[in-house]
Amino acid sequence: MSENNSNSWIKKILILGIFIGVILLTAELDWAAEHSEVGFVLRIVWLISLISLGLIVPIGFMYLAGNKESERGGSDKKWFIIGIILFLFANGIPIIFYLILGISQGFFLYVQLALFGLIPAFFIQPKKFNLRILILVILFAAVIAPIGFLVNLTIDELWYAGVTDKTMYYLSFWGLLMTFFYLIIAIGWKLGGGSKRQSWNIFIAGTLLQYSTLEDFFYFFLNGQPLPGNWPWMSNFVINLEVLFGHIPTDLDLLIFCLIISSIAIFILFDGHGYIWNKLKS
Repeated sequence: MSENNSNSWIKKILILGIFIGVILLTAELDWAAEHSEVGFVLRIVWLISLISLGLIVPIGFMYLAGNKESERGGSDKKWFIIGIILFLFANGIPIIFYLILGISQGFFLYVQLALFGLIPAFFIQPKKFNLRILILVILFAAVIAPIGFLVNLTIDELWYAGVTDKTMYYLSFWGLLMTFFYLIIAIGWKLGGGSKRQSWNIFIAGTLLQYSTLEDFFYFFLNGQPLPGNWPWMSNFVINLEVLFGHIPTDLDLLIFCLIISSIAIFILFDGHGYIWNKLKS
């Protein structure tokens, strides 16, 4: 194995470790959101820690990618505009399913994420280092911080207003905050000189791991709770797991689903599909 390949593998293992660390943090915040006895101070610690990582991690990824000039193509600007258009189109997928059809989007979630990933893949990297940092700061201030504040408001409603419908909490936390969290991380990688495919891989792998139900297992394990045995609320998961399995998901069902999605995420992160494609071409 060459030194470059070795460094690449080390970086990807480090990225995987960072993703798992983020998922652990979201599990703690999720537990605090649904258990007011945790206390306000600890809840704010988890929330501020997660929001802060929305700036720290993208900057770290920029350096991890080498902080060099990225590959440039004559059609990059055109594809970036196309990426924005497809990003807007992808945002309509949940609207069509939830508001018009009245059902969850199911596996169309992955189509939506694949289209989202075009944004970091074709993001235009400024040549000046200061501008790259400024972009990440602006994205943090304009996207991550306000959505994080919205998540805090929805938790307040669960704690103090007696709200039992968690739709807004799920939408703000999982639908918005964590999706944009990984999107901006991938943009940070691209700003550091990462390739188009690497940037897309990082976004897809991160979101797949986050939504693999790994967080659900951490939710119980980190707080010393036994697994519930049956997971009836998973019928409200983005992919209706009750329909997928034909019955209320059990611990084993969810573990199988988690292992499959996590394996796909790791396969993408380590660019297994790229390796296969190159082999097919050669």
